[in-house]
Amino acid sequence: MEKLFFLLIFLVVGCTPQVVDMTNGSTPQKFDLADPEGDGVINARDDCLQTETGWQVDNSGCHSETIYTVRHELVVNFETNSSIVSHNYFPDIEGLANFMKKYNEADVTIEGHTSIRGSKSYNDRLSQQRAEAIKEILVTQYAIDESRISAIGYGFSSLLLEGDDEYIHARNRRIVAEITSEEHIPNQKWTIYSVEQPSQE
Repeated sequence: MEKLFFLLIFLVVGCTPQVVDMTNGSTPQKFDLADPEGDGVINARDDCLQTETGWQVDNSGCHSETIYTVRHELVVNFETNSSIVSHNYFPDIEGLANFMKKYNEADVTIEGHTSIRGSKSYNDRLSQQRAEAIKEILVTQYAIDESRISAIGYGFSSLLLEGDDEYIHARNRRIVAEITSEEHIPNQKWTIYSVEQPSQE
């Protein structure tokens, strides 16, 4: 009878559930699972940590871009035998200056031209003076670095129009400046509010 009693006690003790204390230790986090940018890529595999909200990113967290060519053209006409710039053209010159400030890696060449009236040597000097006049306005009034501006006089070697009437002479008395640059636009994630990107030139 005594043996049976001890056997029952042994069975009861053996069936008592054991509680394991899990509160004293923690499993260290191996990877950085944070995503402070909210681009959907955790820091552990994000190679580009400066993406902005709404940018389309790849599996490495880096965004893609579309490159557009942007252009600006300036044309200024002059009176006969003159290199004085009419104030009517100042808003156009300011537009060129603003373009150069926005795209500060872009340089511009200002081409001076004349009509066919007068000698070649005279018109070569006059066309150079016209180009230099525009350059001076860009430098002194709009703070464009002169190292970014080239001024070249072509005389009457590159006429816009052929002929010998006053309208044609007036059109040929000009400066022309065309400047191009590239604009890198990050591709955006598609949303219901998305619009098409501007067409590439």
